[in-house]
Amino acid sequence: LPPGEHLKENTIAAQLSVSRSPVREAFRQLEQEGLIVSIPNQGSYVRTFGEHDVREIFTLRAVLEALACEVVLRNGRLGPDDLEHLEKLVDEQRVAISAEDFDLLTKLDMEFHEYLCIRSGFDRLLTMWQGLRAQIQLFFYQRFQTMEEVPATVDTDHSAILGALRERDLARFSQINRSINERVAEECIQVLRMSST
Repeated sequence: LPPGEHLKENTIAAQLSVSRSPVREAFRQLEQEGLIVSIPNQGSYVRTFGEHDVREIFTLRAVLEALACEVVLRNGRLGPDDLEHLEKLVDEQRVAISAEDFDLLTKLDMEFHEYLCIRSGFDRLLTMWQGLRAQIQLFFYQRFQTMEEVPATVDTDHSAILGALRERDLARFSQINRSINERVAEECIQVLRMSST
């Protein structure tokens, strides 16, 4: 749905053949995830994101993931099975890239990063990361759909991250993570600019 679109409970309930109650509950969840905005006495609207929003989201993401990695590496919370799991996700991402399955690629991309947050064992850190998840997914999906060369960068980015994790090199991970998030933010901003013209 385009940014700013007015969401009408009655219309959506009729389209989905459900009562208004689950639609109202979905609106509440989407508002919590930062995807819609509800204005008293006016209704709910698809959230419009600006360049500042994108930079803020990806800056926070980079900081949270760097902290998760620091905790994971310093506390020895990333063993051979964890590295194997991350490698499996990278392999599955390659298949999704080849198939141009952007829904699956977005899901796998998010799983890769979320796994590091989970392994940190810091529940509040994970909750904060998950609070950004839906917004990040939205930007990722739009980016994959719009920029032809971008899906392949998921493979190279995650392979580089995996290499730093294998070597237990926190400084290298932090540099790679910051660089990736800065580049991805700029790509998402390009997509925003393209959609507004």
